[in-house]
Amino acid sequence: MATVHLHRDDVPDTLALLNALLGDRTHPAPGYTPDETGADVDWDLLADGYLSTSEKAVVHIAHRCSVLERHGGGLPVELRWQVQAAVKSTTEG
Repeated sequence: MATVHLHRDDVPDTLALLNALLGDRTHPAPGYTPDETGADVDWDLLADGYLSTSEKAVVHIAHRCSVLERHGGGLPVELRWQVQAAVKSTTEG
């Protein structure tokens, strides 16, 4: 997959998630290059790179969120609750 540019006006929540994961690293993550308008992202490079398994899972979540966010978050209500429940179960201690 080629690098795509994610614009902050189109996918602000996805960019916030990626920045939380990759933004404050000593060495920049290959596949993620933030700039003043958003970030250039190579999803394959991030998902196959040196990140931990948990971090790669966050990359996959961010990738799918970018698709939904770009299209207005179009999950049907019944799926919305299940997605929220799945995320909640993996993020609460």
